[in-house]
Amino acid sequence: MEASYRNVAKTLHIRKNTIFDELNSLGENCKRFNQIAHELKPHWSGYLLIDGKTIYIKKDKGALLLTADAKTQDIPCAGLFDAEDTTNYKELLESVKNEIHYPIKGITVDGDPALLRAITLIFPKVPLQLCVFHYTENLDRHFKYYFRGIPDGVPRFVEMVRKMLYATSLSHLDHLYREYLDNLDFFYITGLKKEVDRFESNFDKLWIHLYHKDMPRTTNIIEGIIRQLSRKIDDTDGFNSHRTAWNSLKLMIMNYRFKKFTCSRIKGHNGKSPLQLAGVDTSKLNWVMFSKNELY
Repeated sequence: MEASYRNVAKTLHIRKNTIFDELNSLGENCKRFNQIAHELKPHWSGYLLIDGKTIYIKKDKGALLLTADAKTQDIPCAGLFDAEDTTNYKELLESVKNEIHYPIKGITVDGDPALLRAITLIFPKVPLQLCVFHYTENLDRHFKYYFRGIPDGVPRFVEMVRKMLYATSLSHLDHLYREYLDNLDFFYITGLKKEVDRFESNFDKLWIHLYHKDMPRTTNIIEGIIRQLSRKIDDTDGFNSHRTAWNSLKLMIMNYRFKKFTCSRIKGHNGKSPLQLAGVDTSKLNWVMFSKNELY
């Protein structure tokens, strides 16, 4: 799972199609996420991240929708769909809830409206945190490309929002909020009422992490996972069908779940795999042999 079919075939002096056929057969018979959860019984933190990645199948776009556990960086559930829309995210989250039985305590997302609608339908009462990094990125984009008002108040408003989003504690946030209120008249006078209202309408989703010790305030973890998978996806020489694409992606995800971290910035992660961090003893498990579904 570390090189293209072409390079592996060249090294082993066999046909590229032979490599593909063997891996596709293994992927076709790979265990489902609910089977893995039932057999290994990972202990997840309950704080879930959700995101998607565009997958090209020939010239058509698909969407790999992923979930990640914040503490272990494990992937409890994923799926390959035709688009990142509410219907598909809803299907993914229904699997998380009803098949994986993930012990949900909170969710962190980047603010995709389709995903937010799906979360409202499946996990309406679960605490929801918007990624503060994406929030500031979207704010900067708004003022750079769409804002048509007087710019006098923009730098102070952006600075104030950024400081509040990265508050280190509830007391720190309270201090910054009082500073924000002191500047509110200035923001209104300089024509930022719409931006102020939009900011305040998200107050209930921007500081939830301060009430939950293990909840991340950004989606950095799942984006890092997607980057790792992307490097392997880029080595596959492309996908020819939805079925073969999903077969390959299942194996990439399985390999990721068993592979030990070597350069993680998170204390205690290096030398352990996501499944090991979730309390699973993998010392006697070979990920290729384990992936084989003996029921089918």
